[in-house]
Amino acid sequence: MLVVCVGAGAAGTAAGVHISLDIMLGAVVVLLPTGWLALSLTSARSALSPIWFGLARYSLAALGFAALFALRPGSHPLAVLAGSAVGLFLPSALIAKGKWSGQYGGSED
Repeated sequence: MLVVCVGAGAAGTAAGVHISLDIMLGAVVVLLPTGWLALSLTSARSALSPIWFGLARYSLAALGFAALFALRPGSHPLAVLAGSAVGLFLPSALIAKGKWSGQYGGSED
């Protein structure tokens, strides 16, 4: 989330506070369901299929985008898209970086 904050801050100084807020909200809309999914899959009482969790994740993200644009109709769609793209790809990139560096049990052959 720190990378999103730094990127949103840089965009905020260049284009304005509203763009910065839209980038942050776009990332939050994607990261909240992702965090819920991670917590649900790692809990001991996870009885649902991962397919249902994936469906719930994307449904929650769609509801988040609908709520965002309903509550803030003046949001810049490209800024929200940029924030959501960073929020979508950032966790995967951090895990891949950790595996390559051996932090998460990757081999150092």
